[in-house]
Amino acid sequence: MWPRHTIGLKFSFFSLCFLWTQATFTENSSVTYEPAGGAGQQVLTWTGGDGQVISADYLKLSLKQELQKRLSSEARIFLQDEQGFESLDARYTNYKRPWYIAAIQVAEENDVIETVNYARTRGIRFAARSGGHSLTTSLRRIKNAIAIDMRKLNSIKYDESKRRMTVGGGITTGEFANVTHSKGMEVTVGSCPCTGVLGISLGAGIGRLQGKYGYLNDNMVSIRLLLANGTVVEASKDSNPDLFWAVRGAGHNFGIGLEATYQVYPQLNDGRHYVVDFEFDLDKAEGMLETVNDMSKSMPAEVALFIIGRRKGANGKPTININLVYSGPEEDATPYIQPFDALSPVWKDAKTATWDALPWATYNGLNNILCTPQGWARFPIKNFYAANVKKYDIPTMRSYFNAWRAQNQKYEGEAMFSFMFESFPQQRVREKSDDATAYPWRHGSDHFLMIEAAYKNSVDEELLDNWLSKQQDSFIATSGYGRLQQYVNYGHGSKDPPEALYGYDEWRLEKLRRLKKEFDPEGWFNGYQPFVEDIELDGD
Repeated sequence: MWPRHTIGLKFSFFSLCFLWTQATFTENSSVTYEPAGGAGQQVLTWTGGDGQVISADYLKLSLKQELQKRLSSEARIFLQDEQGFESLDARYTNYKRPWYIAAIQVAEENDVIETVNYARTRGIRFAARSGGHSLTTSLRRIKNAIAIDMRKLNSIKYDESKRRMTVGGGITTGEFANVTHSKGMEVTVGSCPCTGVLGISLGAGIGRLQGKYGYLNDNMVSIRLLLANGTVVEASKDSNPDLFWAVRGAGHNFGIGLEATYQVYPQLNDGRHYVVDFEFDLDKAEGMLETVNDMSKSMPAEVALFIIGRRKGANGKPTININLVYSGPEEDATPYIQPFDALSPVWKDAKTATWDALPWATYNGLNNILCTPQGWARFPIKNFYAANVKKYDIPTMRSYFNAWRAQNQKYEGEAMFSFMFESFPQQRVREKSDDATAYPWRHGSDHFLMIEAAYKNSVDEELLDNWLSKQQDSFIATSGYGRLQQYVNYGHGSKDPPEALYGYDEWRLEKLRRLKKEFDPEGWFNGYQPFVEDIELDGD
């Protein structure tokens, strides 16, 4: 449960495309929820230190009047029923989402600090957001909260002598890649351009270039972190090194990232990548996955693969899209393209794209949907499960593909079932020791499997959740690891044990919990994929 005499403030900065949130509690105030007239509705009351009960409407009005005095002239406050609130409240999924009474559009770092301090003294939960893509169900525990929109904190500075980029807490992957590419540099980033850079690297930062450069957080030089006590500290190998270890893999549990510095590298092949998309009939699934398994045994650092389901492919039928990106000259990619050509795809597209344009050039422009509120709104509720596997188990995948096709046919127009599997090279990732950072799966994440059900309110939510969970169970049973091993940024939330996210070696959680007591003893940051003991993961 949340600590006594507290209310939760959760901070998540997601990614496959993320949202930061934090959980705070105060000693002399509390928020309670009373049943309202409608089913499932709640009203907010705030109990101050003097025992006075204040209504939600009064709280919202006083919030705007009091907080505006603390913020910079460029900051904006939008209450729940005001124009402008909706755009700051929009997010990739409404499944078990946080709910806000106000949204703050901050203009500078101090606005974040002042908002957090105000919320803490008033006993109001708050959450900071950037891309709005966080998937974890632990967000549902953040109710009647303040949303802190970080997007204007998107500064980026390049130190040419040290080859380092320093970025603000609201910058997205696309913005980061654009500027880094313009300097002739590159580093590992996620495949979704509208995710928050800091949120991704607080988890790890997997991506196509990890074979060359390791995870994004392997390249983090330092981070400025807002702690629960209101102070801003720097974490690096020389300053707060234990905290720096924890931040890279479990960072959402320790504070708000205000700014971070990353090492970047000169582009190879002038930053040009060869991109090939194939579509295959489902009856080619076995040959396709056998090819991926064979290629993965010694995947070169230049190759990265995505496997994506298409309800209606180029032939009008369900197809499987293989996206292959080779970070080098086209002619060098031929040995990796030929095995897929031999399987007779129903459609193929090949092109050269610069590194900054990769998100828009790959898998037939899917990111144009993933990155727009208009795309999110088509099926606004999205439930997401994932698992790591050592290799693709062919019978398990065949069973899943058949079930995926059947579900899309059954729920056509009401729901959409999707999958995205990622297979990345591991060279630089595994050069580092397993204990280098808090991320536990350097040798336990050969492939990342993600499945999703997106739907409207009319669909039986529990039925679809059970279906997704059953598919995940099959992945785990044949994963080659013998247990759930989960990338924290892809974690479902309440159904993931902390060991699956942070490691089964006892010393890992022991170290994280010891550091938690040092840097966040009251549990203010227990909202995003928490690892503390005795916390209720299934309750609201």
